[in-house]
Amino acid sequence: MDDLNVNIDGSIVLDRDVRFFGSIAGTLTVPAGRRFELYGSIGRDLVIEKGAAAIVCGTIHGSLINKGGDVLLSGSAEDIQDLDPARPTRKEV
Repeated sequence: MDDLNVNIDGSIVLDRDVRFFGSIAGTLTVPAGRRFELYGSIGRDLVIEKGAAAIVCGTIHGSLINKGGDVLLSGSAEDIQDLDPARPTRKEV
């Protein structure tokens, strides 16, 4: 897993496993088979595809859209959309 601490002005799709400490102005998509850890912030949405995994300790200013991935939320999101009832987002208090 790579550590990144950068500011991205736009939207991206991950091409590798990332532990992220910076900020993304747009939407981030985590495709199947990828792992993502957020300690920074996302300006729009975080989309987790089926078969992907994410740990969210940072802030999502838009929606967390879980399409069937393995997602743990201990940070914050404006909205959570679980699209696969069999794989809901787990919330850590």
